Amino acid sequence: MRHIPNILSAFRIVLIPFFVWQMLAGNTLNAGLILIASGLTDTLDGNLARKFGWISDLGKVLDPVADKLTQTAVSICLMIRFPSLWFFFAALIIKDLIMLVLGGYLTRGGVHLKGSRWFGKVATVVFYTVMILIVLFPDIPGWCTTLMLVVAVVCAVIAGLLYIPDYLRYKKERDEKRTEKTNSPSEE
Repeated sequence: MRHIPNILSAFRIVLIPFFVWQMLAGNTLNAGLILIASGLTDTLDGNLARKFGWISDLGKVLDPVADKLTQTAVSICLMIRFPSLWFFFAALIIKDLIMLVLGGYLTRGGVHLKGSRWFGKVATVVFYTVMILIVLFPDIPGWCTTLMLVVAVVCAVIAGLLYIPDYLRYKKERDEKRTEKTNSPSEE
């Protein structure tokens, strides 16, 4: 039972090619339903992990990877569909890639990440809400699409900036541990 959150995160990754396929085929209803399923499983896996203590090191990596891959795939598909709005989608992709690289760098360095914070969750909810609306209602007025994208990008950038102190703290802790190891007397 304790593996359910990780299975749900893996399921979100499996949904990505189906979303892309449906979007590129122009089946926006199917793509929107897949995106809704992805968002719901994202919420469910986090709630289950916290409620039942099913938090694992794998889940701390798998969940954000599933988030970033999903968000990047959605952004690329919508960038193709709305090329005049490429800047918004590019900003979302760049922010996600930076966070993924920094998280991977810390994890590779032996840091055990504590998971997402409330502002990251808010940005994810805003992202899913905006993208689901854009996918399901592709004919909404351009100004409305642009406004929703501005909100999503602003939330994403603010969340990214709010993670910087966490990143610096994790990096400092990692560096201190490395210094302790190199300065500790070796056993002879």
